[in-house]
Amino acid sequence: MLLALANLGLFAWFLSNDKPAAVRVTPAAQEEGEAASISLVSEVDPAELASSAPEPKQMEAPEPQVPVDGSRSVSAEALCTLVGPFTEAYQGEDVARRLQALQVEAALREIEMHGQMRYWVFLAPLNSSQQAFRKLRELQAAGIDSYVIPKGSLENGISFGIFSEIERAKALAEELQSRGFDAEYREEPQTYLERWVVLGGANGGVSADAVADDFWSQLQLDYPDIDRRQNLCSEIRSGGDE
Repeated sequence: MLLALANLGLFAWFLSNDKPAAVRVTPAAQEEGEAASISLVSEVDPAELASSAPEPKQMEAPEPQVPVDGSRSVSAEALCTLVGPFTEAYQGEDVARRLQALQVEAALREIEMHGQMRYWVFLAPLNSSQQAFRKLRELQAAGIDSYVIPKGSLENGISFGIFSEIERAKALAEELQSRGFDAEYREEPQTYLERWVVLGGANGGVSADAVADDFWSQLQLDYPDIDRRQNLCSEIRSGGDE
């Protein structure tokens, strides 16, 4: 009986010690191409286990979106409508009053217009008017037609004439240079004034579409020779503008 009890006790002891111990695995750092290894928690240093824990991910702020073409919206520059030209001031004033009656901002203005390009042959300005007149006497003694420029950007310079053809201006400048005078030439746009009714003002331009087609048809009957055009408001220069 004692032997049977001893055998039963030994069998129970083997059963209680035959269960495998629970293990935890932790990923170990590995180089690319190497097989992963596992380690028992009991075999890993606690400090190494803490350092191997993955850090929580932080959300990155999204980068600002930029248009693919990099373009930016730019407001268009204002356009003014012009009606004219008028040979007589009262004609333009009549048209301006008609437009104002339609609640359209309009005014008669003398607009500086660009004509044919001209070419000015000259001697660069000297330091004083006395030097300019001494140089003038020297030129006239040599038989060269010239005069002192009294004002403007070439004040105290010497003018040899203004030509409509660049070939003539270039030939004269070269002739004067061959005679020992430092003559040169430059483009000089010819300007003149015309009377136009301008739609719009300080608050911006007014499009011709703001006025009914019937108005323009009647106006064309009353003034057959007038024209209608558009121009940048900033480029419209009156006769008194500097």
